[in-house]
Amino acid sequence: MKVVLLNNWELTGSYPGFWAFGRSMEVNAELRGVVPWIPAEVPGSVHWDLHRAGYLLDPYFGMNAPACEWVNERDWLYRNSFTSESAWQGKRIALVLEGVDYTAKVLLNGKELGSHSGMFTPGEFDLSDSLRYGESNTLVVVLERSPDGEAQLGYTDRVDHLKSRFGYRWDFSPRLVHIGLWKEVCLKITESCVLENVKLEALPGSDGTGELTVSAVLESGQSGPYRLIAELHDPEGASVGAISHGGEAVPGLQSVRFTMEVPHVRLWWPNGYGEQPLYRLELRLETADAKNGSYILSDSYSAQVGFRELAFQANPGAPADALAYTIDVNGAPIYIKGWNWVPVDQLYGRNREELLKHLIMLAKQANVNMLRVWGGGLIEKELFYRLCNEAGILIWQEMMQSSSGFNNEPSVKPEFLHTLSRTMRHAIREKRNHPSMAIWCGGNELTEGGHLGERMMPLTDRQANLRVLRDLASDLDASRLFLPTSPTGPTFFLDAEKSGQGVMHDVHGPWKYSGVTEHYRLYNGSDALLHSEYGGDGFASMMSLRRFLPEDKLQTEQSGSVEWLLHGYEYWNMDEQLKSLFGPRLNTLEQMVDVSQWLQAEGIRYAVEANRRRAPYCSGSLLWQFNEPYPNLSCTSAIDYYGDPKLAYSWVAQANRNLHVSLQYDAISYLPGEVYRATVYITNDGFEQGQWDVEWRAFTGTGDKLADGLFEHNNLKILTTGIGSIEFHVPDSGAFFVTLQVIDAAEQRVLSDNEYAFAVREQEDAAPLQAFLTMPGTALKWETVEVDGGTRMTVTNSGETVALWVRISGATPHVDAAAAASQPVVRPLKDGFLLAPGQTVVHYFEGIMPEERQWVVKALNS
Repeated sequence: MKVVLLNNWELTGSYPGFWAFGRSMEVNAELRGVVPWIPAEVPGSVHWDLHRAGYLLDPYFGMNAPACEWVNERDWLYRNSFTSESAWQGKRIALVLEGVDYTAKVLLNGKELGSHSGMFTPGEFDLSDSLRYGESNTLVVVLERSPDGEAQLGYTDRVDHLKSRFGYRWDFSPRLVHIGLWKEVCLKITESCVLENVKLEALPGSDGTGELTVSAVLESGQSGPYRLIAELHDPEGASVGAISHGGEAVPGLQSVRFTMEVPHVRLWWPNGYGEQPLYRLELRLETADAKNGSYILSDSYSAQVGFRELAFQANPGAPADALAYTIDVNGAPIYIKGWNWVPVDQLYGRNREELLKHLIMLAKQANVNMLRVWGGGLIEKELFYRLCNEAGILIWQEMMQSSSGFNNEPSVKPEFLHTLSRTMRHAIREKRNHPSMAIWCGGNELTEGGHLGERMMPLTDRQANLRVLRDLASDLDASRLFLPTSPTGPTFFLDAEKSGQGVMHDVHGPWKYSGVTEHYRLYNGSDALLHSEYGGDGFASMMSLRRFLPEDKLQTEQSGSVEWLLHGYEYWNMDEQLKSLFGPRLNTLEQMVDVSQWLQAEGIRYAVEANRRRAPYCSGSLLWQFNEPYPNLSCTSAIDYYGDPKLAYSWVAQANRNLHVSLQYDAISYLPGEVYRATVYITNDGFEQGQWDVEWRAFTGTGDKLADGLFEHNNLKILTTGIGSIEFHVPDSGAFFVTLQVIDAAEQRVLSDNEYAFAVREQEDAAPLQAFLTMPGTALKWETVEVDGGTRMTVTNSGETVALWVRISGATPHVDAAAAASQPVVRPLKDGFLLAPGQTVVHYFEGIMPEERQWVVKALNS
């Protein structure tokens, strides 16, 4: 039985160690601490409890974060009281602290029980002989001041603990170091025999059956008969198999292993390749009651089960020394369509379940099939992995180590290796039963030398620290791939000058748009086998900016202010880049937001498409970064802190579709009269084959046709097919556009579409993208009506100019910043689209009534 201590927590603070003294030596007065006892949440965060009680400014607003740094220089005491039932006497009772961040002492009824250090391993304390049965018991957990840590620019070999690094200062987060009980505190009440180290292997058979192998360790305090009963339920809840395994328990540890045959098993597939049927396994460990010989429940375990088989293969045509980057699931090669994942919140103990569910839903809708859980963040809470199981999103889990700029090689000191081994042994055992788990990785950007050195060579598993992790993964979870670091190299960066040399196996970067010609040269020429981290920066929406910036800072001339720098702009300053690309007309914050989001979307959409066009030689790519833990004015996230998707999210979602049509081109800005050339590709990841045609059309900013054409292409093969080239003369001024449609030749319906925008600069030295800002204005008309329990929105361009990147948003009115992330903005999946003069589009928002939202429809030039 599990009793979660969820309510009635209180919190107070103390100067380090003062709490243990209790009273002053001089006058024998009670030492009252930093603050009086205040209400606290567990799981929770000390910072957020202090803010809710009025002792701390909102850490997310303005320049408040630095004023919160004193919190980590104090000890913090959590207190709760609970009644121990008389019926518990004689049972085994453990207090379990699931997440201590970072070091704690535990007292029960004033008596110290012991201490625990480490946020990714539970602290467990035996209360069997310490409780006052039938009475109230007082529990106090003392969190000692946070350990000193290395920020993004530091020395990896100096890290001597496994606390999340990003809170010490990263490019997307200020120095706001979490402290608190960030997971559940509970009482685990069992008989003398308990289950430990449960391992599940659920594999499909060759004849439609499945095989579930269960292995576990029984830890018993005494001898006697036991039986372990396993029952498996299908996704609808019906029992599809049960087995009872009995024996004689002995004091100490003993292993149990058995296999269940499952008829007509349904396979678990990654998102986009099939369904995600999840079975549920229930284990009941029963021991014989010495009084009457009947069996009573001693311990239990339950888990989601997905039947699937993982394998890892070398990429076709890869160099002989390349690692296996191609993932096979159930015998089918999977092209990785991924993003990098960082914690949902900087104060990660807070309850962010609704935001987490929203983000995983957005990832699934964006056709994502893998998330890389970055090594500077978290081994996430269980809910994250369960949601990924349900969404069909494979997980690449890093082992809480990351680069530090000056030095990127992790410590090999014996005491640190002991901590690392103990922590990751627990993490592997805890997460390996999730069908979504696919890759273990030693850490982020671990290299010989640092970023300031002449070269950065990714470490291999011959390095002592990573060898420990490799051996752990091999011993405890051999079915998954182990990568020593990301990238694995041997070349660290994507580098146009090294293309074609076979040295870019797994690479990182760049993280910004590279220029109107260089960006396309870089990605068109890449021969990387895997691109596990890269991206581009863009602003958050104006709606989000207003939630964390003071009104007087919502101006472009404030870009050097403390508030802007604190919220991402120290790293992701776009002033010079945007002015050089778009020219002097860029002078309002709203314009900067719009063009920065377009630039981010154009840059990473093209990169995603270019990598997909090289499949299967390229096995996939993972963009940096999907989300952000702190509200940033600008950074590389696709979803901002409040859950509002940037334009890049929508464009990448479309680029990830199983059937996708794309253009390969050499530049996005042209001089009048130049010849525009591009190649049309269709990428097909398992879409049903048929007779397809591709229509293309090029037109000017007023909608006038420049050129068009039709490619007939029957029975397209899987993966990528180049189906033809297009060519026409660039108009004299303004902008021009190319649209593509894949048409089912038999049914004459659109299967996939895409669109691109290009700028014409009047002279060589003009800002290359200025034409987008000098486009004549247009007008949008739109209306919303209730249809079938949702909202249907009709948008029409009633002007005479193409509307540039029409965006639709629906926000809940009168929502403050604290509640914004639980009620995120609604946007259509296909957002930021072109709308020609007279053209109408329709969007449907399921389950949302028109009057529930404040709707905004706008284009760059509307």
